[in-house]
Amino acid sequence: VGSNIEPAENIKKGLNLIEQENKIFLIKQSSDYQSEAVGMEGDDFINKVIKCSTGMNFRETLDYLRSIEERCGRVREENKFVPRTLDLDIIDWNNYEGVIDGYQLPDPDISKFEYIANPYNEIK
Repeated sequence: VGSNIEPAENIKKGLNLIEQENKIFLIKQSSDYQSEAVGMEGDDFINKVIKCSTGMNFRETLDYLRSIEERCGRVREENKFVPRTLDLDIIDWNNYEGVIDGYQLPDPDISKFEYIANPYNEIK
């Protein structure tokens, strides 16, 4: 979970939508981690990792998370290095190792970026 446009407000809004709709159940969440915007101009990001459970498959979950992002004002652009209201990514899927729907799991960025690794290790 990440945001660098009104991050406290947008992260709270996104997580509230998820909790209210009962499609994904929040089990545990990390502390907030602040990091500089990488590869772009913009305000610092606030990031956290959420451990969840769901009855949906990977694709359904990904599509649902995209709909939450859109309802929080996210506009996806070809250039992924732009400020964003809300970024919801799946970085681990039941400890699966491999590729699902074109996504490498666990996400290789876990080992590349402290703003992902630290909150991920906090809730693991």
